[in-house]
Amino acid sequence: MNQKDRLKTILELLEERKELSTEELIEELAVSKDTIRRDILVLLNQELVERYRGGISLPVMKEKIQTYTDRMIANAKAKNAIALKAIEEIKPHQVLFFDVSTTVQMIADHLNHEQLMIVTQSVDNAFVLSKKNKTNDVFLLGGLFDAQSHLIYGEATIEQLSTFLFDCAFIGAAGISTNGVFYSELTDIQMKKAIIKNAKKVCLVVDSSKMAVETSFKLAFSGIDLIISNRPFSKELKNKLEDYNIQIIITEE
Repeated sequence: MNQKDRLKTILELLEERKELSTEELIEELAVSKDTIRRDILVLLNQELVERYRGGISLPVMKEKIQTYTDRMIANAKAKNAIALKAIEEIKPHQVLFFDVSTTVQMIADHLNHEQLMIVTQSVDNAFVLSKKNKTNDVFLLGGLFDAQSHLIYGEATIEQLSTFLFDCAFIGAAGISTNGVFYSELTDIQMKKAIIKNAKKVCLVVDSSKMAVETSFKLAFSGIDLIISNRPFSKELKNKLEDYNIQIIITEE
């Protein structure tokens, strides 16, 4: 097993157990103590883990992530305005990706376009879209089911993404700051990277409640083409996004 595979395995084990001792890592991966130390150092440098005496753990999240239901209720007016603006980016006959996101679900709620193919791993999105225009094809990705977040996830889900080329992918986030775009789970990052790799255009929809929120897992700005939000960004964040040539649309000027 190479280092990349070991690091992935370590993070997956931490997702299950929250913390691991050095001895447990040596046993699980069947490698030397020196090898584990090098792997831990890589993860520490990437701020993916925290060290405690005798082992490592997942970082303590700076902000608690709300449940899916809570997020649907919170900031509904702002999310609705963002969704309506995002719909303007959609053209007939496009292949689209709709992320698991309360704001993206509002895009699905308002969508009246025809002759689209829409791919999603969100059960809620698939249900809403299937009730819409019957000329649209809705593809629900397969994989493991997360009942709390109403989503499909896992390696099989990510593998299916490579069979599509999206004209536009609409994604959400748990937070955004000058340091990047943030998510609550490692699997979120893996999924977003696969989406970006297979999309001609990536549109991030994020309301003002996500500003300056940083959680455990970070995605770089590279690969994002457009961000739609309800309120202006700070000067520092705006400058950072301009450095990446990211278009910004604000609904409440």
